[in-house]
Amino acid sequence: PGYIAPGPVDVYEGTTAMAVSRAPRSRLRAGWDTFAEKTGFTTVFSKLQGLKRTPVYKKGEEALEDMRERWETSDNPMVHRIQDMQENLWSETEQAEAYRVIRQRQPEFNINGFLAEVRRDVPKVLAAYLKGDAAALAGTNISKEMLERMGGQMKLWQHEGQFVDPRVLHLSDLELVEVRMMEGEPLVVLQFSCQQINCVRNKAGEIVDGAEDDIQAVHYLWAMQLSTAEFVAKDGSGRTYSAPVWQLREMVLRGMMAIV
Repeated sequence: PGYIAPGPVDVYEGTTAMAVSRAPRSRLRAGWDTFAEKTGFTTVFSKLQGLKRTPVYKKGEEALEDMRERWETSDNPMVHRIQDMQENLWSETEQAEAYRVIRQRQPEFNINGFLAEVRRDVPKVLAAYLKGDAAALAGTNISKEMLERMGGQMKLWQHEGQFVDPRVLHLSDLELVEVRMMEGEPLVVLQFSCQQINCVRNKAGEIVDGAEDDIQAVHYLWAMQLSTAEFVAKDGSGRTYSAPVWQLREMVLRGMMAIV
């Protein structure tokens, strides 16, 4: 009962072309994307891209392109061997410098242990941010710049009377994207995804965006930077000291995809 077998179905002879439509941005995504624009905040990733747009960089690129064209048109086997060595050198030099600085400051550094440690911090940071808990967020390892940026977005949600579902249902493994120097400090770029509930409510508890069962795969880029921070000794003496610490310098929400 309740199930009726389908009758004859006419053969479809229309187009089989596939259309792709852009889904509207959720308030979670829109808020994160637009806050930097409103405040004039310059992200780490935009700085990395900005380096490639400077006149000095462009001039160097033009010279390198001219040299590259000459080299590539050469049939000398030795030239090709040198080309291969140069490609490896250019890709490894900055990464090697970053690792050298890291090991000078943290001789016990291990990339696998580092990834595991950051993965443990991800739920804490995301939960504090989505709950709008400024005190909890300040207690995590995030930079002053990120605390200012995320705090501004939390204030905006509070001003508009919006409450974002803070639950993180699943967290993927973290993948290493890049290791390099940024503003004289080592920077490690990571990527990962979370399963989150895209549901925003107003003060009355009414859903104004998303739904209770709107589960999204949210993809993030995190940039962790090793910098020197000031600490106060816990022995009650009031003595301060400095130590290298990894801080979240940038968080970018790359995209959201509904999980069906």
